Amino acid sequence: MKNWLPYMFILIMLLGACNSGEQTGNLGENSGEDAAEDNIDYKLLHQLNYMPPEIGSSISIVQDEKLYLTWAEIFEFDTVHAIDFETEEVLFITAYSDGCGRVFESVKKEGETLIVKLNYPEDIRKEKDIVCTEIALPNTYVIKMEKTNTTKGKLIDIQRTIYEDNAIVQEKLQ
Repeated sequence: MKNWLPYMFILIMLLGACNSGEQTGNLGENSGEDAAEDNIDYKLLHQLNYMPPEIGSSISIVQDEKLYLTWAEIFEFDTVHAIDFETEEVLFITAYSDGCGRVFESVKKEGETLIVKLNYPEDIRKEKDIVCTEIALPNTYVIKMEKTNTTKGKLIDIQRTIYEDNAIVQEKLQ
């Protein structure tokens, strides 16, 4: 167990910097919003109702297999999916939601900013009056996507609550 403690420290440091079921998609099909937005091919690999207690709301891109495998261990993945890091990257999203929960809805690119949107689960969305408890539920989403070369990110939910705005998601690629 002590062998991965240095990796946990690195993870916490990286996520600290970020704080300044399968679903696939292409945003051109899903968003219908601003035509200037870039389409991103993505696949939801994991939606977990767990996150390590040291981690708060964050968005971060992983482009390294060793770091990805370390995060897979820390986040206790039941399955570690293969990633082609030459052409793909992995987006980690962690956030707390109210008692209704949240699901990953979309990811889009605007310039060098990645916009990640969360929504209520489908069964909750069908209700006319949504009443949720104030209990904080942890959510982690792991998305495989094509390389985006983005450096900043924004994490919002359906109520336009901004969890993260202008967060550094990765260093500028060379």
